[in-house]
Amino acid sequence: MENQTQSGPRVSDYEFFTSINMNLPGLEYVKKAVESEDFGKARQLFSEHVRKSLRSDLYFQIPSHELQNLYYLPGETMEEMGERILSLKLVSCGTPHQFSGMVDWSSNPTFNHYLEWTWQLNRHWEWEVLARRYRETGDEKYAEGLVNLFTSWVQQVVVPESGPGYGWRTIECGLRMGNAWPYALHACYRSPHFTDDVLIDWYKSLLEHAMRLRHHHRQGNWLLMEMNGLSHIGILCPEFREAENWKNYAQEMLIKELNRQLYPDGFQFELSTNYHEVTVINYFQVIQLYEAYRLPIATELVNALENACSLHVKLMMPDGRLPDLNDGRWLKVSAAASTPEAARRYPHRHDFLWALTEGQEGKPPIETSIPFTYSGYYVMRNGWDRQAVWAMFDAGPFGKGHQHEDKLNLLIHAYGKLLLTEGGNYAYDTSEMRSYVESTRSHNTVLVDGSDQNRRVAYQWKEDDIHLPADAKWHSSDNFDYAHGSYDEGYGDQAQLRVTHSRSVLFLKNHPLVAPCFLVIDRLTPQDGKEHNYEFLWHLDSESAVVQGLKSVTLNDEGPNLTLMTNRMENLAGKIVQGQTEPEWQGWKNTDTFAQGAYAPTPTVIYDLTAEGPVRAVTLLFPTNAGEKCPVAEVEASGDVRDRQIRLNLLNGQSIVIDENDYLKNDM
Repeated sequence: MENQTQSGPRVSDYEFFTSINMNLPGLEYVKKAVESEDFGKARQLFSEHVRKSLRSDLYFQIPSHELQNLYYLPGETMEEMGERILSLKLVSCGTPHQFSGMVDWSSNPTFNHYLEWTWQLNRHWEWEVLARRYRETGDEKYAEGLVNLFTSWVQQVVVPESGPGYGWRTIECGLRMGNAWPYALHACYRSPHFTDDVLIDWYKSLLEHAMRLRHHHRQGNWLLMEMNGLSHIGILCPEFREAENWKNYAQEMLIKELNRQLYPDGFQFELSTNYHEVTVINYFQVIQLYEAYRLPIATELVNALENACSLHVKLMMPDGRLPDLNDGRWLKVSAAASTPEAARRYPHRHDFLWALTEGQEGKPPIETSIPFTYSGYYVMRNGWDRQAVWAMFDAGPFGKGHQHEDKLNLLIHAYGKLLLTEGGNYAYDTSEMRSYVESTRSHNTVLVDGSDQNRRVAYQWKEDDIHLPADAKWHSSDNFDYAHGSYDEGYGDQAQLRVTHSRSVLFLKNHPLVAPCFLVIDRLTPQDGKEHNYEFLWHLDSESAVVQGLKSVTLNDEGPNLTLMTNRMENLAGKIVQGQTEPEWQGWKNTDTFAQGAYAPTPTVIYDLTAEGPVRAVTLLFPTNAGEKCPVAEVEASGDVRDRQIRLNLLNGQSIVIDENDYLKNDM
C-alpha cells in the first residue's frame, strides 16, 4: 500500500457544509446546525435528508442499468461472483487477485506491473454487483461488503492536491460517478450499514469528484465519460450549491463535442469500434438520466446519435460482430450496451431492431455495400444473411487516438466465418504483443524494407480534420465494388523511407463466371527510384495453411476456406509464418481484447518481393464454401504500375479480363 499522510476524504466538515445550498427545502435545520457550528448535528440531519430525498424510484427507471464491464471467472454465475467479491477476490484487466483483510487499492499483482490493472481496479465495477445482489436478495451482507469496500477506498485513496494520483485519473472519476457509485448509493442507502458517517464521507467524496471533473477534465472519449460523471453528480445531488452549474457545464461540453468528435458519416474520431461504443453509451446514459428525472435535454444530443448508432449496423460482419478496428473489439452488435437503447429510441430504424434481435425482427438496411466517405472505411458485401461475403477496406485518416499503423488494411468474412483477420487489439501494456498489434506487421498491408508505416511520428490532429472527406475513391454497382486509397506518409522509425503505396480493392460480387471474390491491386512507387523490399502480409483466421508457389490456401477441414493467388513476378516468393517471436513478432491474433496473455498463433502468408523502381502486384483473394475449390488457375498481370489490365485464367479454360479503368468510370 502506498504511504499516506492523510486519510480521506480530504474535505473537512466546514468545507463540505459551506458547499451545500442551505436554501434548498428540507435543509433548514441543517443550516441552523451549521450556523451554530454543531457539525455533529449537521451530519446527522443531512444524512436524514439524504435518506428522505433520494429518488431511487426514478433512478432505477433508467434503461441502461444492465451491469457492464463485469469479468466472470470461467463458469461463474452472478451469485458466485457476488460471493467472490465479498471474499475480496477481485479481477482487473482479466487478472484476478485475492486480497486479505482489506483491499489495497494501490496494489498491482501483474507480472510486468501493468498500470491499467491498478487504474481499472479503481473503477469499482464490483460495487455494482454487490448492490445488484442486495436489491435482489435484501441480504445485508452485500451492503456491508459494499460499505467495507467504500470505507477502505475513501480512506486510502485521497484526492491529490495536484497531479493524477493512482485512483484519481479523471477517466476513473467519470466512470465511477456515471456508473458504480450512483447505482450502489441508490440501491443501498437505506441499509443500516450506510450510517451517517458513511453517507457524509460518500457525499464529501462526491464533492471531491465533482471538483476534479469540472476543473481537470481531458479530451476525446475521456471527456465524454468525465461529463457523464459530472452530469450524474449535478442531477442526483441538488444539495450542492454548484450542482446546477455542473449539470449545465457538462451538457454544454457534450453538445460541443458532437461536432468535434463525430465525423459526418457518424464515426467517432478515434476510429475505434470500441471507443465509438464508449462514446454512444455515455451520451445515452446522460440522456436517460435527464429523462428519468424529467429534465429538459438538448434535442441535438438525441438527434445526433441516430447516425452514430447506424455505424454499428453498417460495419457489422455477417456473424453479427463488429470488426476490431484500431484499439477496437470484435464486439457482437446485439450485445453492445448501446444497441437496445438505439432500437428503443429510434423505432423507425428497422435496421436497429434487426441488429438487436439478430434478424428475428425488423429489417436490414436496403443498401449492402456502404462507404464511410469521411472516416475512410469501405464495407463491401453481397447481402445481409449470415452466409454473405463481406470485406472492409481501410483507406481513411489516422484519427485522433488509439490508432494502429494499418492504412490500406483489408478484412474478409464469408460463408459464416472470418477468413482474413488481423492482430486485433491487446492490453495496453509494454509487451511485444502490444507493439505488434499497433504495427503494420499485424495487418494485411505492405512492409517496406522490413519497416512499418509511421504516421504517428509527424501526425498532429487539427480541428478541421473532422470535416474533411477521406482521400479515397469509391465506385459501386449491383455487380461490383471498387475502392482505392493511398499511403505516402513514410515507413521506418522516422518515416524516412518514402514509398507511396496505393491499393485498389475490386469486389466481383455478381460475375457470371466466378463466385464472389476480391482482387487487390497494389502499386508501390519509391521516391528515390531505387531497389526496395516489399512484404505483402495476409493474416489468415485458420488453424493452418499452405503455400504452393504463387498460391496459398487455408486448410480448414470444415467450413469455408480462403485461397490467395498472386501474379508471377521476378524475385517474388511466398512463405507462411505462424507464432514467430524472432527476429520479430509475426503470425499472431488476439483472443481477448484487454486481457494480458490472450493471444494465439495464426498463419500469416507473406509474399516477399524485391524490385527496383515502381512495381504493381495483384493478389486474388477467393473465399470458398465448404467442399468447394477456387476455380482460378492463374492471375496474369504485368508488374508495370501503368498497366490496368488483369487476366484471371480459370481451371475450365475460360478467362476473365479485367480493366481497372472500366470500374473507375462507374459511379454509384
